[in-house]
Amino acid sequence: MKLQKPQIFNYIEALQGKIEHLPKEMEETYAVMKLGYDVESEFARLLHETTDCWWIHDLQIKNQNKIQFDFIVINDETIIQFEIKNFSGDYFYEKQKLYRSTGFVSKDLINQFEVANDGLVRMIDKLKIDREVKSYIVFINPTFTLHGDLRKRVNILLRSELYKLDNILGTNFKYGENQMIYEMLKSLNQPFLSQFDNYKLVDFDQVNTGIKCIKCKKLIEPNMFFDQKKYVKCNKCGDKIGRNHLIIQALKELYILKGKPISVKDSVEWTGISKAALKRILYSHFSRVGQNKASKYIYIERENEY
Repeated sequence: MKLQKPQIFNYIEALQGKIEHLPKEMEETYAVMKLGYDVESEFARLLHETTDCWWIHDLQIKNQNKIQFDFIVINDETIIQFEIKNFSGDYFYEKQKLYRSTGFVSKDLINQFEVANDGLVRMIDKLKIDREVKSYIVFINPTFTLHGDLRKRVNILLRSELYKLDNILGTNFKYGENQMIYEMLKSLNQPFLSQFDNYKLVDFDQVNTGIKCIKCKKLIEPNMFFDQKKYVKCNKCGDKIGRNHLIIQALKELYILKGKPISVKDSVEWTGISKAALKRILYSHFSRVGQNKASKYIYIERENEY
């Protein structure tokens, strides 16, 4: 299972190191999105370490409410929704509301949680899936502290309570049946968040060609790729990275920045790598559309473990 990055997030990362300065609104968007993505990555690691159950990240369903689910886990008995929050500081829980120590009411949080839970229940009923639905809000920041009458709280998990995940996540003995439910739910995904509508994209002609270091985002000198070494050392930060890994990443960025299928010619101009080497990589890691000289390639994320 994999985390799903918002499209605009992937676009901004592809731009990094390829233009002199990112547009200010994109820098701000990226900072906010990266914080959220890092937090959800941490929870995904916990899932990966704790369970072999099927899970989906960032499932977005278009209905009257446009519901987004951070994580959905499918086990033998239950469909579980986890809403991940990175709140910090002191909060008070009282009468189904969450208050900051300053008195600010996070009135939408519990309501959104309940709306998402009700939406998931309706969806599971409509699909005639024989599973109980449970939902949890996970406050993953270690500095978050909750006060109040916690005996009546909704399903909230604090950072100190994540040891409970092992029991909550259950078992995956009904492997084939659970996989079928996973595929069924994932097929309903209709992304409605973080699209490109609110951003002016950078003209592709303004983007520098070349292969950049995955770590420092600086362009690597082309002569570093001339030999057939398995690893390439970045001439800026000194990091050693797999040669093919760098080329594949560069081709993914080309596909993202162009916003359409790429040709072998595009790939040669973008990377400076030989046509023969690029063909082998494109055949292995991208999907071909069209035939013969009209062939172009698209990148589709493969479903594998996080």
